[in-house]
Amino acid sequence: MRAPVTSPVARVLLGVLAIALFVLGLPQAAQAAPETHRSAPAADRSAQAAAQTAPDTRKAAPTAGQDDGGTSPGVVSINVSGFSFEDLGPRTTPHLWVMMKGGQIGTITPRSVRATSCPVDGWLGLGSGRRAADEPRELCREPATPLDGWVADWDVYAQVARGDNYDASLGALAEAVPDIRAFGNGAAIAAATPSGHVENWSSVGSELGSDVAKSAGDGELALVDLGNTAADGYSLKKLDAQVGNILESTGWMSADRPNRLGEGRVPVVFSSIADGAHGGSSMQAAMMVEPGEPAGLLTSSSTRQPGLVQVPDLAPTLVALSGAEEMDNAAGAPMTSGSHGSDWNSRYQAVLDRQVAVKTQNDLSTWFFPVVAVLMVGLLALAWFMRKNHRELVHSGAYRLGVVFAAMPISTYLVNTVPWERATNPDIAMLGALAGWALVLGVAALLGPWRRHKFGPVLFVSTVTVAVLAYDVVTGSQLQMSTLLGEPLLIASRFYGIGNSALALYCCALLLAVAGFASLVTKPLHRVLIVTLPVLASCVILAAPGLGTKFGSVPTLIIGVAYLVLAAASIRFSLRRLGLTVGIAGFVMLTVLFLDWLRPADQRTHFGRFFDSIISGQALSVLARKIGMNIDILTQSWMTLVLPLIIIGVFWMALDPQRFGLRGIEDTYWRIPLLRATMISLAIMLGVGTLINDSGIVVPAVGILFLVPVLTHLETFRAGLPPAPTPTPEGEVAPEGGVAPEGEVPPEGEVAPEGEVAAEDAEPKAPEITDSGRSRG
Repeated sequence: MRAPVTSPVARVLLGVLAIALFVLGLPQAAQAAPETHRSAPAADRSAQAAAQTAPDTRKAAPTAGQDDGGTSPGVVSINVSGFSFEDLGPRTTPHLWVMMKGGQIGTITPRSVRATSCPVDGWLGLGSGRRAADEPRELCREPATPLDGWVADWDVYAQVARGDNYDASLGALAEAVPDIRAFGNGAAIAAATPSGHVENWSSVGSELGSDVAKSAGDGELALVDLGNTAADGYSLKKLDAQVGNILESTGWMSADRPNRLGEGRVPVVFSSIADGAHGGSSMQAAMMVEPGEPAGLLTSSSTRQPGLVQVPDLAPTLVALSGAEEMDNAAGAPMTSGSHGSDWNSRYQAVLDRQVAVKTQNDLSTWFFPVVAVLMVGLLALAWFMRKNHRELVHSGAYRLGVVFAAMPISTYLVNTVPWERATNPDIAMLGALAGWALVLGVAALLGPWRRHKFGPVLFVSTVTVAVLAYDVVTGSQLQMSTLLGEPLLIASRFYGIGNSALALYCCALLLAVAGFASLVTKPLHRVLIVTLPVLASCVILAAPGLGTKFGSVPTLIIGVAYLVLAAASIRFSLRRLGLTVGIAGFVMLTVLFLDWLRPADQRTHFGRFFDSIISGQALSVLARKIGMNIDILTQSWMTLVLPLIIIGVFWMALDPQRFGLRGIEDTYWRIPLLRATMISLAIMLGVGTLINDSGIVVPAVGILFLVPVLTHLETFRAGLPPAPTPTPEGEVAPEGGVAPEGEVPPEGEVAPEGEVAAEDAEPKAPEITDSGRSRG
């Protein structure tokens, strides 16, 4: 008869599991993202707030500037390249400064097909509502003057769009809003039809303000190109004067009140749509004023982050403001606004913080992780090579540093809980916050009551990692934005849900946590439940639209955890059972895709859109783009080419510790029977994640950043505080306090726990660990 688990350590660890399950089960209604509303009639706002992904219904009722006869409202879109909020100033750009203080503002990511975007890329993106770009060039092409109503170089743009796998439909804006007036060469690109013809175009003249106001008054969408601010000799004062002229002509400013916005007649959108040069990418500025709408922070259902939009959001916004039918193939969504109760200082500070965070992440990520990876591999090597000489010092240091380094990945997200962006040196402030959080978690792991259990500190860090990432997903993913392991907004790969790096970290920590908790009980059914319930809850959190919204999370978790579930149930692994698991994962994902596809087209997430691409035959282009991204990531430097060898080496040591003399890990497998099966599951899971996610080798690399310090800590654990669990005659693990079989001793240099017998001068012999997770003496 097996004794129940009654030790204080077991109670504490099971209590932590209960708390983690509670956090994982938090409802989506707890989401803490700021309330937003669309700039639409009051009768429509309540319905739109209930569904962020619902289309803007402004066209269903008259808006400011739309008469009772049904004339569409005019809209003004002023666009430049290379302009950020740091370029604003009350003296240099007084009109734009007033627009910023009284309007809706947000940073805009200019990402196009390539790492940096030229002005032509921005105009093509504005005209298509998707990423689009000019052909690769050493210097950005200047938009040329249309010839006889035809956009110059249009055949080049169309050919590139057909071959870049981003499915951009050039001329989509002109099809959605037929009444367009273009001012400037770049605006002609965005206003052109799919064939490259632009009917209503003129150059930017001295009467720009009155001409734009007349077009908007006639119900037209007026697109204005005010040039590339990154070009040599560009005058920001001239830009501000032109913007001020337009704002005055449309009623937003007057000579009597130069420092305040008035009640304008039409919406005016100002945005910087491209980097403007190949010198590097940075976040750009976007501002909008609408009649009857208060100031706030811009966002959209495509980003779901306050104060953040992307270039593909501009076309759907202009279409919605014009009262036209929505675009069919847009990647973005109409811009919305929130945080209306805040003052302009806090809004302006929020967008500046966003710019600083993006720049800091971009600057630090180039060297931080290679350095950290070398340090952690060196730590593991040091613990192995110096295990004979200076054993006490090396083991003591590696044991503690292992836990601190294991807490480092989740600390890269926790840095966003402090306003490090506002420090004089944000780089140092971010690194300081990261080190501080890692030390806090490491100390808590080493000093808590769980420290007496060999797996206790690792179990604590793993549980905290899972809980923090799960909470972040259900509350808007703000911890993942612009942190070292978070989402790089300049790449614009993901703005909400869970990213690939966070997914890898979450899955690694989850499997280690459930294995540790399952090892505290003896009945196979209880073990299976402890393993499967958190995994199923995680599948909901990671894959549900509006939460994790991660297509690859379910197959990654289900296929990866299958081996561990079989081990917990004491069932032998086979290829047939693996194939069955893969089939189940595929069926579940196709079901999720199909159910999302059944929703109206304007309410689908990327799940339903991907299923629609499968039906239409366009899925291959999506997969080709993802495969291309994986190859690019793997071959971008010699370090990424070496990563697969490092990853294989780490798992080789973890799964065959006896070959490498890692006696501490051998002892851990003896004490935690499911841990070896967990390592095999992790190898399978990270391999699957590499294949089905577009970050490729980054997925297992992040997992290694977490696993290497964990292995270091386990290898240098000093036994002697708690007695180790021991095998029973049936092959089950005895409860804590059991007696080891005669003749077995703890690793060299360690004190035999109370109740265990150490054979004098005998070589330690670790029990054989079977694939099912059992141990045989």
